[in-house]
Amino acid sequence: MSKTIKITVSDDNYDDLVRRAGANSLQDFIRSILFPGQITITPPDAVQRALQKYKKGELFSVPEIYGEDWNLPNGMAGQFGRKFFNLVTEEYQTKIRFTGNYNSKKHAVYKIL
Repeated sequence: MSKTIKITVSDDNYDDLVRRAGANSLQDFIRSILFPGQITITPPDAVQRALQKYKKGELFSVPEIYGEDWNLPNGMAGQFGRKFFNLVTEEYQTKIRFTGNYNSKKHAVYKIL
C-alpha cells in the first residue's frame, strides 16, 4: 500500500528541486533524499541496468531487471512502466525496443538491440 503526500513549494524551490533531480522525476529524487538506504528504482537506472545485464537480442521485462529488489506496488509499477516506455522510445530507441508483446504476468517485453 502506498500513500500520496502533497506539498506546496515556492517557484524558486520548485526550480531548485527540478535542477537537483536531473533526469529523475521529482518524486524519485525526493524519495532518494528521504529514504537514502532504499534501492532507488528509476527509469534511467532501469535502462542502464538493462544495458549492462542483457546482451544484444535478449528479451526482458522491467521487473526482471531488478529481480527480488522489484517491490513497487501495482499503481506505482504501472506509472514506472509508462515512464520507462517513454524514456526508451524517446532516448534509447537505438538500444532498446518494446517488442509489442507482454509476458504471462502482463509485463511489457523489451529487446536489447
